[in-house]
Amino acid sequence: MGLIPDACGRALALTIAAMGELGAIHEDVRFDWGKASELAAELRATAGELDDQVTERNNIKTPAREHWEGRYAHEFDDRVSTCTSDASRFASSMREAARQLDELARLAREEQNRREQAREWERNNDDGGFWDSIGDFFFGEDDLPPPPPPVEPPTISIAESPGAREV
Repeated sequence: MGLIPDACGRALALTIAAMGELGAIHEDVRFDWGKASELAAELRATAGELDDQVTERNNIKTPAREHWEGRYAHEFDDRVSTCTSDASRFASSMREAARQLDELARLAREEQNRREQAREWERNNDDGGFWDSIGDFFFGEDDLPPPPPPVEPPTISIAESPGAREV
């Protein structure tokens, strides 16, 4: 018995029986590619809306600030700066989350393809009895390569958020 990682990095037990039991290949990968694509698109659209809001707010900031002076003018500037900085960081984080979701979907698809190839290999190499084994020996039916190795688990980075700030 050996251990191999699945698409999520969990260890799967792989037992080699007489004709090669190939572990979890009999299950499809549980992943909703459609929902993942929808969510990634929504994250990108929301990031775009945030970028538009930053541009719009920067355009109206100058006329609003034109006649202000003193303490409240500086507070206004600081708050607008904080708001635009936060919105830009949110937009960037949403784009990164969408990119990582796309990567997870790609890896899940690779794992699903790997499992399907392993199922096909298993079907082609099922023990058909003594006469089938002799035929395989002479005609090379068992010369098919084993299924490819599992897909490497993804690396997902999480940006550190800044500490508490005064608003």
